[in-house]
Amino acid sequence: MTECTVHQAAEAFIGHLRESGKKERTLYTYRKDLDVVESFFGADRQLVEIRLPQVGKFYKSDLLLKLPDGKERAERTVTKTVRVFRMMMVWARESGRIEELPLPKSTPMGHSRVKESSDEQPNG
Repeated sequence: MTECTVHQAAEAFIGHLRESGKKERTLYTYRKDLDVVESFFGADRQLVEIRLPQVGKFYKSDLLLKLPDGKERAERTVTKTVRVFRMMMVWARESGRIEELPLPKSTPMGHSRVKESSDEQPNG
């Protein structure tokens, strides 16, 4: 298992997606989603230290659910941020950065197939 901070994992995940041919706009919006993840968990936290209760708190946090001005984020934006987080964690497990997925059973697991057009909307 490779030691890896949340920030290092996010950067490596974006690099992986770039190598797999994702569009720059998609990479940009995914990076913005991962900025929210980093803000909540802490960029310097070791990825292996993230546990299920913390992920549950993230899913209910104002950081995820609200904009900086306090207004509610669009449900579609919240869903995408959760999906990008899940995709990164699944990738982290598959690439040997973590051993177990700290994701609640309620997290939709589906495939990491990406509908480019729906993901290229700016965060809001």
